[in-house]
Parts: sequence; structure tokens; C-alpha cells
Amino acid sequence: MNRRKFLLASVIALQNSSFIYPSCQRCFSRIIFVSKRSSCPKCGCTSEAENANYRYKLSLKVAESNKLYAITVFGSCLDTFFGLTATGLHRILKNNMEMVQILVTFYHSAMATKEKSEH
Repeated sequence: MNRRKFLLASVIALQNSSFIYPSCQRCFSRIIFVSKRSSCPKCGCTSEAENANYRYKLSLKVAESNKLYAITVFGSCLDTFFGLTATGLHRILKNNMEMVQILVTFYHSAMATKEKSEH
């Protein structure tokens, strides 16, 4: 059953703020992480968690004429839109979050030191 259609529409809203997910290298289903391993509940494929690939899943509410549609766009067709692969984007987001955590830890440490010196 082919449910693919061409649709020229306006995007009204994002349906879900999570637009990348860790995917199975074999069947593209969402994988789960257990300790330092990843596992696909659908096909049983396992691998090291650090080697996980990510895939785009963009769920949108769109309008065409006077009709509303909920659509989902999957996969590498979104690489051009975002300018990099989902795995590449995940790495950037992960590295930025690690930097934010380092800065927050440094800030809390500096504030604690400042409070001790004031007393």
C-alpha cells in the first residue's frame, strides 16, 4: 500500500518537538538503549549505543486550501532542509548540552566559593 502523495501546503504547526530519534540500522525503527548497548524491539538488531544512527521524523499540521492534514516526513529527505544528517545534528546538540552542563557546574561552583568567602 503506497500512501505517498504530493501536497503543496502551508505549515501551521509542529506536532511534536522531538524531530530526531535513534534508529535501527536495519529496519529504521526506534531503538532503545540499555546500558551501553542499543536494541531494536522490532527486528532484534543490537549494537554499541555510541554507534547509534539518528533519523528525522518531522510531524506537521499543514493546510491546503480549506483542508487540514497531519503529515509525517521521515528520513534523509530532510537532510537538505536541516543542512546535515540527523546523526550529525544529534552530535551537535549533544555536544552543546555537554558544554551548557559544564558552564552551569562552573557557575554553581563559583557561586558557592563566593558565598563561602563572604561568610
